[in-house]
Amino acid sequence: MTVKSVLLSLAACAAVACLSAKTSTAQERIRSYDTRVDIRRDGSVDVTERITVVAEGQQIRRGIYRDFPTRYTDRFNNRVKVDLEVLGVERNGRQEPWFTEGMSNGVRINTGNDDFLTVPAEYTYTIRYRTTRQLGFFDDHDELYWNAIGTGWVFPIESGSVEVRLPEPVPVKRLSAEGYTGPQSAKGTAYVADLPAPGTARYRLTAPLAPYEGFTIVMTFPKGLIAAPSGSDKAQWFLRDNRGVLVALAGFVLLMLYMIREWRRVGRDPQKGVVIARYEPRPGQTPAGLRFMSRMGYDMRCFSADVLALAVNGYVRIHREKKFLKDEWRLDR
Repeated sequence: MTVKSVLLSLAACAAVACLSAKTSTAQERIRSYDTRVDIRRDGSVDVTERITVVAEGQQIRRGIYRDFPTRYTDRFNNRVKVDLEVLGVERNGRQEPWFTEGMSNGVRINTGNDDFLTVPAEYTYTIRYRTTRQLGFFDDHDELYWNAIGTGWVFPIESGSVEVRLPEPVPVKRLSAEGYTGPQSAKGTAYVADLPAPGTARYRLTAPLAPYEGFTIVMTFPKGLIAAPSGSDKAQWFLRDNRGVLVALAGFVLLMLYMIREWRRVGRDPQKGVVIARYEPRPGQTPAGLRFMSRMGYDMRCFSADVLALAVNGYVRIHREKKFLKDEWRLDR
């Protein structure tokens, strides 16, 4: 083998190695996931999410989507449906087309249109939305329990942060901040949280999140800052959230009332009157008919009874002929 052949072989191996390395590192991922949550005086929550992604044209082709759960069941197994209003979507600081579609447990926010993105490239998506009924009201405190980064992402997330702001600068000593990381229902602690200013809490991941891992934050604050929902508010929400079940239940109740009314009108047996003993059958009743009524069914004795009645009334004659083994009977008209 010549020196030239050796050099060509080494160059080919180096090219293949570089291509393999590039292919192995060309993974779509989320570089940063930064969220700002503003709690409003009326109890609604304004959320701004800045998501920077590395697009390679594999799953990120026209844009990204954000799944937002809006349907839950409470501890009494009642249906709960929160409101979601999309305020805007941007890509790299410019307005981006978007649309929503319903899911079994919520809403999916889709970004982009029919045009494919230029890849490979990094894109920063800013999604702004408003939601309601996200606060918890307890005896001694109120809180925001928020899935800042959901567990439905199929991409690894390299970094993430959350900032929560209250409508008033509540003293830091009256606030608390904690969180959880990892798969759904996990209690991981790969984060740090601090209270840098009155009415503000910040959270930051200290380790990347694997696919289908999320980041949940909890911020507690004193009661009275946000007005708790009244009894009428809860009643209206209950009626709205469980409208389908209530309509079905009302239909069932109406059907039962109708059936009871019809049963009382035509289905009930009439009241018993005075019982008078009868020693003879009513005119027109035959022996076979009387036996049928007494037994509520037909048998061979019904036929025998009618034959005997015909003989008694002179319509037929019954003859008995004795035989060696068994007597025979004959009817004559």
